[in-house]
Amino acid sequence: MLRRKMTDTLSEWKARKKKECLLIKGARQVGKTFIIREFGKQNYDNTVELNFLTDPKYKEAFEGDLNMDSLIEEITLRNKKFRFVPGRTLLFLDEIQECGNARTALKPIAEDDRFDCIASGSMLGIAHKAVRSVPVGYERQVEMHAMDFEEFLWAMGNGEETMAYMKKYYDSKKTVPASTNEVLLNKLREYAAVGGMPSVVNIYLDTHNFGLVHEEQQRIIGSYLDDVERYAKDAEKPKVRACYLSIPEQLAKENRKFQYSLVEEGADARKYENSLEWLRDAGLIKFCRNVSEPVFPLPAYNMRNHFKVYATDIGILNAMYGFDMKQEVCRNTLTGTAKGWFYENILADILIKKDLPLNYFKTDESQQEIEFL
Repeated sequence: MLRRKMTDTLSEWKARKKKECLLIKGARQVGKTFIIREFGKQNYDNTVELNFLTDPKYKEAFEGDLNMDSLIEEITLRNKKFRFVPGRTLLFLDEIQECGNARTALKPIAEDDRFDCIASGSMLGIAHKAVRSVPVGYERQVEMHAMDFEEFLWAMGNGEETMAYMKKYYDSKKTVPASTNEVLLNKLREYAAVGGMPSVVNIYLDTHNFGLVHEEQQRIIGSYLDDVERYAKDAEKPKVRACYLSIPEQLAKENRKFQYSLVEEGADARKYENSLEWLRDAGLIKFCRNVSEPVFPLPAYNMRNHFKVYATDIGILNAMYGFDMKQEVCRNTLTGTAKGWFYENILADILIKKDLPLNYFKTDESQQEIEFL
């Protein structure tokens, strides 16, 4: 089983929560459902799991009264095997974006406090689906990302000893031995090719076959494009798709400020701004804003129309450039500007998965740039 940092977040929530449900949001296929199921197995006698996407009959259970006793009646009426034992049962509401009433029910579930409740859903659905009443104060939201580089190292068999060894050099500001540095740089290149999507990492662990890795990444990209068809308004669908598929070209430019003209000749923000925000809400991209002054607080100096766009997983971005990019990255044969912008994307991946906001600084008068502030 892949070790994930989200397990620590779940444990901390369980230990400290007071009348509060947990909502884990994130892009599709980053591992939300799996990690919650495993947490349920390890910490509760039983888990009542409702998936509103694959089993929509459970939506009906949330159409009447939303007090806990009524919900237990309605849920067990639809599945006689479910057991609700106070203090020992986890209620898991999966794909909650498909049932707005279930989101509203998080407040009475939390107030009742007999059962722990974790919900999960795609960022896109949570942002765009209608909800009767948002459970403010009774819902803690956490964003889950694909695996970061440290989690990837854990999967590859590098344990706490390796991390502690590296941290020793970091804390003392001493040079890492060249041999150690090269070993870990090779791991970083592997990570850049594979990325952090759990299904992709598992395939790599089982087979070490980059061809199969690439196929799985292409499947995930295809599923993201399917989500465009599922969730975007009809008028927005071709624009969202075009923006997403333009990302590799956008990031490979010498000036990586997002240019609408690369999506469509002569296009401007009025036509495509909403499409980019859709992709952000889906968890597929992050904005990196240019600031007019590199001073605190940075958000006060954001220039709205000057930004870059980064993919939220380096492996998925790698796959968007085609299979040959894996060869170049793993063999360390990227050169010149290509090496520069690709390693910049690795740094963006690391910062995104640390939940850090992305900002950069560049003026029109200078060619010099601070890529990340």
